[in-house]
Amino acid sequence: MSNYFSGDFETDSALMYDYLEDLELKTGNERSGTKFFNKEKGSSKPESVKVGWTWRKRRGNFDREYDPVVKSYKTKLNEECPHLMPLFKEYQKYHFPNFEWSEITINRMPNGTRIKEHLDKINVGDSVLVAFGDYTGGLTYVKNKNDRNYQVHDCRFEPLIFNGSERKHGVSTVSSGKRFSLVFYQNKLHQIEPY
Repeated sequence: MSNYFSGDFETDSALMYDYLEDLELKTGNERSGTKFFNKEKGSSKPESVKVGWTWRKRRGNFDREYDPVVKSYKTKLNEECPHLMPLFKEYQKYHFPNFEWSEITINRMPNGTRIKEHLDKINVGDSVLVAFGDYTGGLTYVKNKNDRNYQVHDCRFEPLIFNGSERKHGVSTVSSGKRFSLVFYQNKLHQIEPY
């Protein structure tokens, strides 16, 4: 292990927030505009970035780095920040050690933003969602399987495991502060060896 974390959930979550705060995040095309996020007028732009692999060879004017083992191209953060996957792997080993994943989505939600209700199109099976930050609002809601009701979760206090490809879910408006979240999942488009 790389020893980024201590094994204490609260301490490690504060450290993870600091690591995420230092990243330069820029949302790709599939989550740009108002397709995924809603934001109040005057709010900063939210961001959602995948760390893993993609079928897209080009990133702007540049070719992506090809990974022959995965048979896909590395995402921008996977190329530019090779320390991220070991960092995320260590966090996972401490806090949900039996969960297998191959990719992660990082969401940054400033004050006045929310994530619309949706189903995850490319996830296979369960995902793990963990949130970080000193914020109000920003609660995750997950629709029940058998009725129209929702379960509401504050994912800062414990990881939430659910199947986001089968259960609609979203995040309420962040009313103050900044919320980061990590979603660990298997991608149906890239059947690779999980972590």
